Amino acid sequence: MAPEVMSPTILLRGGTIIAFDGRAHRTLEDGVLAYRGDRILHVGTEYAAPVDRVIDTRGKLVIPGQISCHAHVSANEGHRPLVDGGRRDFMRSGFLSYIPTKGLGGRSMTAEADLVASIRYGIASLIRHGVTTAVAFNGEGGPDQAIVRLAGEMGIRLYFAPAVRAGSHYFDGDGRLCREWDEAAGLAALERAGAAIERLDGSHDGRVRGIVIVDEFYLSTSTLRRRAKALADRLGVNLTMHFCEQHYEFFECVRDTGKTPAELLADEGVLGPGVILAHSIYLSGSSYTGHNYVDDVGLIGRAGAAVAHSPLVFARRGTALDSFQRYLDAGITMAMGTDVYPMDLIEEMRTATMVGKIMDKNHEAATAAAVFAASNLGGAAALRRDDIGRLSAGAKADIVVLDFDNLQIGPVADPIRSLIHCANSSMIETVIVDGRTLMENGALLVCDERAVLAEARASCEAVWSSYGQFHFAGRSLAQDFPPALKRWGD
Repeated sequence: MAPEVMSPTILLRGGTIIAFDGRAHRTLEDGVLAYRGDRILHVGTEYAAPVDRVIDTRGKLVIPGQISCHAHVSANEGHRPLVDGGRRDFMRSGFLSYIPTKGLGGRSMTAEADLVASIRYGIASLIRHGVTTAVAFNGEGGPDQAIVRLAGEMGIRLYFAPAVRAGSHYFDGDGRLCREWDEAAGLAALERAGAAIERLDGSHDGRVRGIVIVDEFYLSTSTLRRRAKALADRLGVNLTMHFCEQHYEFFECVRDTGKTPAELLADEGVLGPGVILAHSIYLSGSSYTGHNYVDDVGLIGRAGAAVAHSPLVFARRGTALDSFQRYLDAGITMAMGTDVYPMDLIEEMRTATMVGKIMDKNHEAATAAAVFAASNLGGAAALRRDDIGRLSAGAKADIVVLDFDNLQIGPVADPIRSLIHCANSSMIETVIVDGRTLMENGALLVCDERAVLAEARASCEAVWSSYGQFHFAGRSLAQDFPPALKRWGD
């Protein structure tokens, strides 16, 4: 038997490390961090043991690998054209412009997408933006669940299972948005998802984990939700779903059941620890609903559920959480999500703190420290893990290093406030997941970035040029979503 090869011990020395002391993040100036294999050995002011390699991190900021608890891991072919546009009868919802099919079971807007190329681009984008763990909402995950294979090859930490639903959206011949229910199909899909989780959970050296995904609360039934929660409990995994992300969802639930969606989840025994609710904007007590009869935020907090907050995509639609701070104060575990493009958690954190202050009309709300914690410790708590989202001895070696010695950052009064308010993802130099370096000196090591980009552009162009085959009246993409500026000569 060949002798076991010991992984090298690598030391990051100098700069500013955002270290975890067992209770909270702390700022460690001119610190050191040692790791070997997939684990951090030491974080502190000095390290006396022998090392195999020293990385100079003077002038750098060293932070935990970021966690996106809600990510549509793709080139987002359907979503990119929507900015500043979309049908008014969708009440500011963006996804209703491209998720429904043309007729029941008919053509989707993204029928011509190259799913493998699209997913590869999505994973590359997450890594480039310092995201080391992602909860993927990706339908079936591409042909033969390609997302699992690609995540394994490219090294990201991934939570995934095929998403399930008990119905579908479609446009009728006059372009009206309709729903069709098929609970039996949803329950059969849930069984297949459970089998998929049992196959994939713990694969790729434990980096790929299963999670039960109900695609939309709005396209689920009580039976499907109850069984999804029972499956998650039986398998010991999380449950997540799109929740209260649109106007119709809230009001139709109240009209049909007499209860808010949060009340319904609580009554069904679905709401609780291990449940991650993506978005949770249209709640009772929100200015967007005008329904002030139930403390939905308090109900979610008391139940111990988490909310995955992706403010950027909603800000584009003129929508926001009424109060990030109120959710925190109610005891909700707040995590961050990247949702759609550009899958950039620095931008999500900046949007969260800025919009949070504006919505509360309070400069002390949604602090830089709070949104930063949501991007790592909050995500780890939502996923019920104590070994990611932190830089401490024994934690996974998921590490991000940013250049902090540049004019954009400038003089640093506080590193976390500078990160949130001044940094951008082009400053990310190094990304390490499970001790494997995926990006170094600003270059991705796990793919040919130019080839990935070219394939993603081709996928988008194929979708956009075939839009007329999807639209009920044959309109082109430019007719439905005119460009911001007319072309030269028009």
